[in-house]
Amino acid sequence: MSCLPQHCVALRVVFMDSAVHEGNLRDSRMISRLKTANFSILKNAEFNFAPGLNVITGSNGTGKSHILKLAYTAARWSYEMSLREKRQMRPDKATLQKELAGKLVDVFRCDGLGRLSTRGQGVQRTEVDIRFRSKPKCDFSLSFSTKSTTDAVLDKVPQEFYPDESVFFPTKEMLSMYPGFVSLYDNNALQIDETYYDLCKALAKPLSRGPKLAEIRPLLNEVEGILQGQIELVNDRFYLQLKHGGRFEIPLVAEGFRKLGAVAYLLANGTVARQSILFWDEPETNLNPAYMVKLARLLVAIARNNTQVFIATHSLFMVRELSLLLMSPEWQSVTRMFYALDIDPVSRGVRISHGDSAEEIEPIAALDAEIAQSERYIESQPGGVA
Repeated sequence: MSCLPQHCVALRVVFMDSAVHEGNLRDSRMISRLKTANFSILKNAEFNFAPGLNVITGSNGTGKSHILKLAYTAARWSYEMSLREKRQMRPDKATLQKELAGKLVDVFRCDGLGRLSTRGQGVQRTEVDIRFRSKPKCDFSLSFSTKSTTDAVLDKVPQEFYPDESVFFPTKEMLSMYPGFVSLYDNNALQIDETYYDLCKALAKPLSRGPKLAEIRPLLNEVEGILQGQIELVNDRFYLQLKHGGRFEIPLVAEGFRKLGAVAYLLANGTVARQSILFWDEPETNLNPAYMVKLARLLVAIARNNTQVFIATHSLFMVRELSLLLMSPEWQSVTRMFYALDIDPVSRGVRISHGDSAEEIEPIAALDAEIAQSERYIESQPGGVA
């Protein structure tokens, strides 16, 4: 990437057209690289993502969720424009600029576009460059300044749009809030970011039938085995229908299971499918370690099914469980990348390490605290050795 002026923000996202599924390369379009300078808390960052599973861990306030949202916005906006192009004439440049700026503001729920740059003195200019590795016609770039509110300039207009779906799981579950949420969001100025709205629209899609359902059935069986039942949508309300009888309204189901229920339903309606992208912020929330083990297996299985998976977590247990799974012969074909984000005590900037396993990334404060607690507990037991 070319050198940028001081206080300039640069981002580059690349979509790749090859992924590994059980050891074979397949034709799929996935996010390959994201590069930033002075974006949010991240002054300089580069992420070369795996086609399979990508794990971003770090302490609170290191930018994990911002990375997920940034990558999601890039893919989701382009996908939404592809749908608009199919329904009507291709949007003109002014419309594309307005929609892209609006998507960024709505996903990050910030007061204006300029709030997405790293804080600094004077007017700063943000530049964003997005590229699709084997689909150069999808490439686009935009720019805006710290004074921008809803204005962005498409310096390079894409000739085509990203054709596959992306879905984002925020930290709060949505099955219990689903009834009427889309209509409420459409007609009111809610201070809730647009990932929740997008997720509800995905949940509204009809269930798959025939070959499409058969293709996803092994994964669906995996998550329904955890839930001990299947998720049903009846009169705009979700229920958990247990395998051995009994049906529970979703608000009566444990919150951790509601998140898993959303995954099950999106598998069943074809949203989480091959060539789609799944983003999940803190998937371990409200799950005990026994179910984290099952969730880790599910995430790896989804990645092996040629869905690119991104998760952000600060759970040492989840990071280690995923790493251990991926070391086994059963899952070695799944490509993976682990990233650790932490605050440098000297520069106060975010430092980033990466590797193919949890052992290859630099330890961070939050994970160190969990390890230290385990050691203190062992030492406190009779005959314990640290």
